This record gives sequence, structure tokens and C-alpha cells, in this order.
Amino acid sequence: MKIVLILIGFLFLIYIGTKIFPLKLKYANVFFVLTLITHVLASFSLSYIFLSISMILIGIFFLVLLYMFGL
Repeated sequence: MKIVLILIGFLFLIYIGTKIFPLKLKYANVFFVLTLITHVLASFSLSYIFLSISMILIGIFFLVLLYMFGL
């Protein structure tokens, strides 16, 4: 289950990264990098709590981008 959460998180981050970097949005790029660092640390720790927090951050970031840009 942990590996599935890690893979889903990285797949979402890859999708978000391909949509965000061409837009050159300063704060979106900063939040993307912070989310990426959080998910990498969560994947190394293999803690359900840390993975859940990381997935929630990725979900919020994805929904905000979906709302703002229709990505």
C-alpha cells in the first residue's frame, strides 16, 4: 500500500510538473518544489502519516491548479 501511495504521488507530481513549468509561475513553482521535497522525504520515511500529508498537499495543489487553469 505504501508503494502504491508513493507511485501515485510521483505520477501526480510528474503531471503537475509538466503543466506548471512552462507557465513560469513563481509561487506555483516554489510550491511544486516544496511538495516534491515533502513527497521524496515521505517516500524515504515510509510513514503512513507523512505519506498521507504529502498526498493531501499534492491533492490540494492539483485541485487549485485545476480550478485556476483548467489543467
